[in-house]
Amino acid sequence: MKHITRLLLAFIVALSLDVLTKAWAEQTLTLYRPLPVLGDLLRFTLGHNSGVTFGLFADSGSAPLIITGVIIFGMSIWILPAVCRGEFSGTAVYLLGLILGGAVGNFVDRLPDMRVTDFLDVGLGAYRWYTFNLADTFIIFGALILLLITLTEKSQPENES
Repeated sequence: MKHITRLLLAFIVALSLDVLTKAWAEQTLTLYRPLPVLGDLLRFTLGHNSGVTFGLFADSGSAPLIITGVIIFGMSIWILPAVCRGEFSGTAVYLLGLILGGAVGNFVDRLPDMRVTDFLDVGLGAYRWYTFNLADTFIIFGALILLLITLTEKSQPENES
């Protein structure tokens, strides 16, 4: 039961932070006008993405919404029972919650107009990364840390009895 609580806590935190920051960005920022936060390294720049990661499949209509919906549903029916059975460590459960929360955040944001709100702009001068949002951050960092944990656990020899 405590693993489900951890999953839900991480999910709610990720989803809430994503929804709130996107609402803030939409109400505060001007489209495509950078607002420096840490000089040129980090800026808030409001933009929209009708595609998925890195703008792939932009202007594909409802396809990104349908595909991400199917992926979220599939992940949920795999993760929830596995978490209930205790198949994941506490840290992994939090990370899975962050990943799901981020995925649902982008899904919900995409529902009204088939695009997501992006506002985090990182780079140096003309060398910029793609503008992204907190949901993307939760998904990417959650997946990377989960991968590192999995690889670390697999590489450690098991205690023999």
